[in-house]
Amino acid sequence: MTDAQFDALASLMRMRAGSLRDAVRQHLVDGLSVPEAARSAGADYRGTSYAIKRALAALELARTAAGAQQ
Repeated sequence: MTDAQFDALASLMRMRAGSLRDAVRQHLVDGLSVPEAARSAGADYRGTSYAIKRALAALELARTAAGAQQ
């Protein structure tokens, strides 16, 4: 995922700026593991894991709505 794609997804999700958003970005864009991303951003592991699951679910819904193939 590119930075621009992440920004669009975060906007659709109304994800606020902060350590949790930074951790999700590091996982989805930079490819860090969940623990690495959470630690690097100063976010809670559980919160990061949950936010990533929400982001992936939102991405799937966006793809479905756009008629895109997986």
